[in-house]
Amino acid sequence: MKYLIATFSLLFGGSVIAQNSSDALQFSRNDISGSARYIAMGGSFGALGGEISGISVNPGGIGVYRNSEFTLTTGFNNYSSSSSYRGSTRTDGRFNMNLPSFGYVGNYRGNADTWKTYSFGLIHNRINHFSAEQRAFGDSKSSTFVDDYVNRLNSDGASAAQAGSYNNYPFGAAQAWNTVLIDTLTNPNTGLVEFIPYVFLFQIADSTITGHKSRTVDNIAQSRILDTRGNQAETQFVFGGNYQDRLYLGASISFQTVNFEKEVSFREDYTYGPKATAQDSHLIAAYQEDTRLETSGRGVNLKVGGIYRISDALRIGLSIQTPTIMNFDEVFYIDAKSEFADGFEVRADSVTATFGYRLRTPARVNASIAYIFLQKAAINVEYEFVDYSTAFFNDRNKFSNDYSPQNDEIETLLVSAHNVRVGAEYKFNPFVLRAGYNYQGNPYNDKLTIADESRNTYSFGGGFRNNNFNFDVGINWREMNRNENFYNSTDAVATIEEKETNVVFTVGWRW
Repeated sequence: MKYLIATFSLLFGGSVIAQNSSDALQFSRNDISGSARYIAMGGSFGALGGEISGISVNPGGIGVYRNSEFTLTTGFNNYSSSSSYRGSTRTDGRFNMNLPSFGYVGNYRGNADTWKTYSFGLIHNRINHFSAEQRAFGDSKSSTFVDDYVNRLNSDGASAAQAGSYNNYPFGAAQAWNTVLIDTLTNPNTGLVEFIPYVFLFQIADSTITGHKSRTVDNIAQSRILDTRGNQAETQFVFGGNYQDRLYLGASISFQTVNFEKEVSFREDYTYGPKATAQDSHLIAAYQEDTRLETSGRGVNLKVGGIYRISDALRIGLSIQTPTIMNFDEVFYIDAKSEFADGFEVRADSVTATFGYRLRTPARVNASIAYIFLQKAAINVEYEFVDYSTAFFNDRNKFSNDYSPQNDEIETLLVSAHNVRVGAEYKFNPFVLRAGYNYQGNPYNDKLTIADESRNTYSFGGGFRNNNFNFDVGINWREMNRNENFYNSTDAVATIEEKETNVVFTVGWRW
């Protein structure tokens, strides 16, 4: 049987999938993605301008254009991960093709004495991608995945009837109860009936459980397989101009879209002492829980920016992006089953939930400086400030909910981050060489025991330019380490090392 749950309060009344600081960060933190030139220079174009993906950071860059342009970018991404959990390490990875950027800029002549040119642009950039695959395996002696559900039921003072109700606990606890992963036992000290993981029930004296031999859980083999897909993209309508070849201004309205899918399979296999046999029909051999989350979102923000040419060689830039206001729709699926020592299986009812919410992502401020050497070489350095603690969840019509706990968590865990980008370019016609570096500061509070999730990305590339045609290649790579709890009450933290390489190709025409 399949249950459909659309009531938001029920979702948060018994769910383990409520929005949290990780979700806010995921949709607030941008990747370095766009044209090959942009990627090769580390995304550093704030004071240089004249680059179709760089306009997404500083729309004032559109004022630098002197011609119309169309570009198309394609490429591939190679992702690998190494997950260390309870002394075991597993590696995995994924390779995919993508279309990170395309755009058009139209340039129009103005008044030679004031606003010399005007430009309009329609630009699409992928600003985030969520393609990842991770596998982790490890052996536990006393901690089990269902501990979270047991703790929740005991904390709530739930009855057995409530524990098995999909209306009360639709996302985990009811599945574990109905597949016999959770049972009740009278606490001899308090006389109260408490919930307990079923696999530990048979470690109690024989006299407590009539007719069953006492058993010890020698090992709990845990595994988690994570598979994510999707991307976050931005379509930008931008307008700007060139005032006397000295001041370049621009403004844009940007529409963001999010498509994200996450599948998680968590499994535990139980080994007993003495070893379980097919005659031990009361012993559970394994439990598996499969979930899938499908997320789609839409958002909008405004950007303004400018570049001032101090001299022929020196330029400075400044841009501001408003918070992005996003609406999300999500569908969540959960299935669970248990396997007994005699081969018998018990499956829980499938549950599907639909819900929605709003998220306000942080504003951004970007300041940059560029130096151009005799029209042969250029270097751009920029600094970006983002305060992730200002991300904010809110409810939507038909999905009423109090997000105060989630927003308090964001203020506690997340902090402002300082991002630095450096890019350089050298021309020896008709060829160009480029290199860049991008640092994204740790978004988490240093005072807390959370891994440093700062990012260091290195890049290089080159291109060929002949008259009005250009072909560019950009490559970047990064490594990042982070810690993750697979469930709240775990006694072990997984360490995940991620490596990612992007290779992109851009073709462009100017006229």
